[in-house]
Amino acid sequence: MRRVGAVAVVAAAARLEWRMLRREPSTMFAVWLVPVQTLGYLAIFRFGGRADLDLYAVIAPAVIALWALALMLSGEVIANERDNQSLEAIAAAPARLELVMVGRVVVITLASWLALPLSMLTGWVFFGVPPLLAEPGVFVLTYVAMSAATIATALLFAVFFVNSRSPRIFQNSLSYPFYVLGGVLVPVALYPEWVQVLARGVYLSWSADLLRASATGNGLAGWPWRIGVILALGLMTYLVARGLLALTLRNARKEGKLGLT
Repeated sequence: MRRVGAVAVVAAAARLEWRMLRREPSTMFAVWLVPVQTLGYLAIFRFGGRADLDLYAVIAPAVIALWALALMLSGEVIANERDNQSLEAIAAAPARLELVMVGRVVVITLASWLALPLSMLTGWVFFGVPPLLAEPGVFVLTYVAMSAATIATALLFAVFFVNSRSPRIFQNSLSYPFYVLGGVLVPVALYPEWVQVLARGVYLSWSADLLRASATGNGLAGWPWRIGVILALGLMTYLVARGLLALTLRNARKEGKLGLT
């Protein structure tokens, strides 16, 4: 497919997702839960006498919302199209399924950015945590890199969802293991060494560490190459997902099992 055609497919998928998002704002459930999560984390840290970790409690819900929405969408797209008996038509269309997925995940990822100001506002209003970042430039670059890697990861999960008769089972089971390995609330450096090795293969661990460092101003050494690692992990994930999805769809078309439930 030519570049113009690919851009058109992504744009059309993005417009579709935006319309669906406006029609069903409940899709943003992970964002609407952010104030409650922020209050809970801040209360725990304050009760434990660790007000120095306030920014950790503010950042974590935003990262969780980003991951949860991307994971939910990649599974719901497959599940809903199967329920509507339209998955075969999408797979048979000239437009590649990966481009459709990218367009839709981009919109939901951008929408999830609302979680960060929500968590900051909640921390400021209820606990007096000032919404100030030590290195806002690095923070923004890290957040964008993390979002790009999230889009690639959602595409990879779509491969497993296509091959699964019940994608929602994977959705429900994949959240918390990645919150742990990603060091979303607790820094990976506090984990046992063997867990740290596993965590460093997850882009969320690099993202969460650098977000906290740029917010507090501590531990920023080598931030450019750390952002490079996040982007590299995202690129590798995308390339793997693209290859596996093409192979999966080719086999599914051949066997006629794509739309089975």
